[in-house]
Amino acid sequence: MSTPLRVLVLVTVVIVYYWLGKALLFRAVRRLAAVTRVGPARWGTAQRADVFELAAAGASHVVVVAVLLAVSGIGPGILVGGLGRPELLALGALLGAGELAIGSLLCRALIEVRLAGGGGGGGGGGGGGGSVRSRAREDHGMSLRSWLGRSRGGWIRHHLTALKVLPLWAALGLTGVQVASEELVFRGIALTWLRDAGPAVALTTSIVLFVVMQAFFMSSWRGAMFPVVGGVVMGVVHGLVFWAVPDVVPLVVAHVVFFVFAVI
Repeated sequence: MSTPLRVLVLVTVVIVYYWLGKALLFRAVRRLAAVTRVGPARWGTAQRADVFELAAAGASHVVVVAVLLAVSGIGPGILVGGLGRPELLALGALLGAGELAIGSLLCRALIEVRLAGGGGGGGGGGGGGGSVRSRAREDHGMSLRSWLGRSRGGWIRHHLTALKVLPLWAALGLTGVQVASEELVFRGIALTWLRDAGPAVALTTSIVLFVVMQAFFMSSWRGAMFPVVGGVVMGVVHGLVFWAVPDVVPLVVAHVVFFVFAVI
């Protein structure tokens, strides 16, 4: 299969599955959650829908990975490489923590720039200067909190609800399946399949598609900024690491560490 056709297959997967397919899947799952009483009695319909959507996303991700492995001809050994090297798993955890710190710093900087650019103009007389500054600080704090609040909506809400209503092992398991599948799709499969095309084509395709996918199903562009910035950081770092050391398991560990601590 030629390189343009391989890129087209990956683009199609992002559009057809991650955007259109998941929209239909989530709609069906929400309807199911509204008519079923599966789960503890304390769960409301919204909580049930969030958990069902996360479980459905994880299951469908596994199917997509299996299909891509079959289409690309990449062997299943990519799923287990690195499991026997605990030092790489430890480095993966440190990598995830470092990526979270960088992503958080960039998001905070972007928010501060945005708030400063949209700030109000000069106040009136000198006598009211203190109250004006006080109100400005209060408005800034409220604006910052509103940005942070929006970041916990969209698809991120599924993971937050799971951590709240499920046992920790179950919530981490559902999150882990989805995260591992994303690493396999955007690093393990995409970069391995496009390696012959060179790093420019392979890394650009992997990073762009991964970042675009992060924005799907977010409620607003402000909320989407957080996963998109995190996606840029992770896409670049994980892409470069996998290109040098084609081992996806430490990257799964990094992704889980990043994500879990980002949403807690």
